[in-house]
Amino acid sequence: MTVFAQQVVNGLINGTVYALVALGLTLIYGVMNLSNFAQGEFAMVGGFGTYLLVQAGLPYPLAVAAAFLLAGAVGFVVHLLAFHPLRQNDPMTMMLSSLGVSLFLVNLAQYLFSPDPQVVHSPLSGQTLHLFGVYLSEQRLLAALVSLVLCGLIYGLLQYTSFGRSVRAASLDPDTATLYGIQTRRISILTFVLGVALTGVAGALLAPLYNVYPTMGISLTLNAFAVVVLGGMGNVPGAIAGGLLVGLVQSLAAGYISSGFQDAIVFGVLIAVLIFRPQGILTKVRGEKV
Repeated sequence: MTVFAQQVVNGLINGTVYALVALGLTLIYGVMNLSNFAQGEFAMVGGFGTYLLVQAGLPYPLAVAAAFLLAGAVGFVVHLLAFHPLRQNDPMTMMLSSLGVSLFLVNLAQYLFSPDPQVVHSPLSGQTLHLFGVYLSEQRLLAALVSLVLCGLIYGLLQYTSFGRSVRAASLDPDTATLYGIQTRRISILTFVLGVALTGVAGALLAPLYNVYPTMGISLTLNAFAVVVLGGMGNVPGAIAGGLLVGLVQSLAAGYISSGFQDAIVFGVLIAVLIFRPQGILTKVRGEKV
């Protein structure tokens, strides 16, 4: 029972970070109709930004906040150069552009930092809590708490603010939203910047746990796509619930089968969902985007 509880807790904690990355991905898809295959690379941007700032003497919490700003700034430039000129093209062209962005960022990081992992130190690194027979890494708890708070704030932003109403209108029908005076171009830019900035925070939170290296975003991107497919593309509550589900499945698979099969099992479930319920298991057939 203790082993089961440990795996469940580990899975839910990991799932909150997946949810944060997937939330950024689903925001971007909802407004831009873009499957952003460079999403995980913005976690790498946030991770390396945190590494440089901590090395320079900035306290880790401030470095995490700065990672949000750094990833958002890089996202603004990427949107301006790689996506905005293609806004009238079909989604496949935009998706291919995102693959190009992914390769560019990975190779740039390898050139600047080398392929070797870089260690990021946090005041909570190596600290562990023992509660009810379950061991909890304090850094993992911090990552989970920050991710949950950010997910809650973004959900509130979308549901209860004029910006959120504009985002939802632009995601459902951009042409009609424009007729009502909503600046869909501005909404597209802001949503993309927000979506990748959230992923930058995820990278900063994961950096002390797994180190940072140029290809760290690949697995995050794959897991984020698994999450949004399970939760329904463009569905914010589904992204949060899907993240927890993917984290739980991975952790239980690693604990009871083998860590080498945890991703295979998740993607096996994903294939089954695509076959039998392509709109996602956590969304209604006529679910609302964003």
